[in-house]
Amino acid sequence: MQEIQTILEKQVTLHKSLSVIVKEKTNFIIKQDVKALTASLQKEQSHIAAISALETKRIEAMEKSGHAARSIEEIAGSFSEYSILIPFQKQLIDIIQDIKYANDLNNQLLTQSLQLIHTELDLLVPSKREDSFNYTKTNNRSFQSNSIFNSKA
Repeated sequence: MQEIQTILEKQVTLHKSLSVIVKEKTNFIIKQDVKALTASLQKEQSHIAAISALETKRIEAMEKSGHAARSIEEIAGSFSEYSILIPFQKQLIDIIQDIKYANDLNNQLLTQSLQLIHTELDLLVPSKREDSFNYTKTNNRSFQSNSIFNSKA
């Protein structure tokens, strides 16, 4: 049981650190600091890999103790010595909900930024609708791409 407790302590620490990184990302998105956002994403990925490795170890430790398919609450209900693990579980649930909220906010901010970019591009690129009403003459311009990016440049 000591091994499971140690793993849960490490998971709580890593999740707290991940929560800080996710909240920093919000500020980087608002400031449109792509370089800092990229560095933050790399930190986030390394934390996620470490958390996944710890989760695998926790599952292995639970299997060794003979409680593989049961939750911590179920085990603590049956074996009182496992009740010291419940605060770790509650901390993890709270931190994960915090991370989820911050990720949802980041997702909304990025979606709004992309919508703004699409709107600005629509304003820059001439509309195809103007050409569709011109039936009198055919010109080569209709075969040209409306993209503002020149791939040959």
